[in-house]
Amino acid sequence: MSDLDCVSVLKGVVATLRFDDDGTLAEAAGQLDQVDTKLAAELCYANGRIMHHNINMLMTLSGTSGWPPRGWMMMGDELFICAVAEVACFVRNHEVSFEDVFSGLTEISQK
Repeated sequence: MSDLDCVSVLKGVVATLRFDDDGTLAEAAGQLDQVDTKLAAELCYANGRIMHHNINMLMTLSGTSGWPPRGWMMMGDELFICAVAEVACFVRNHEVSFEDVFSGLTEISQK
């Protein structure tokens, strides 16, 4: 079982993916088709870059350091996207344990 499969089998997780530092899909597991996983990798990469930019602005405006971004979440009506570093997963809102998901994402993002 791959690292991504370990997260993909958690209750509520639809798909898990890892993307490279340019946004290309490195690997995927779960129920999204190949076209959707490529678009999902680009979306997650772009959202991560925006988060980094916003954190840099917050540190500059507040004069406070110590806000290194590690992950983010985006909520929709039916799905959440959860990401840590270059690993992200799509989960069903009402079926998921976010503690399990972020624990799994954190673990595999450090490998």
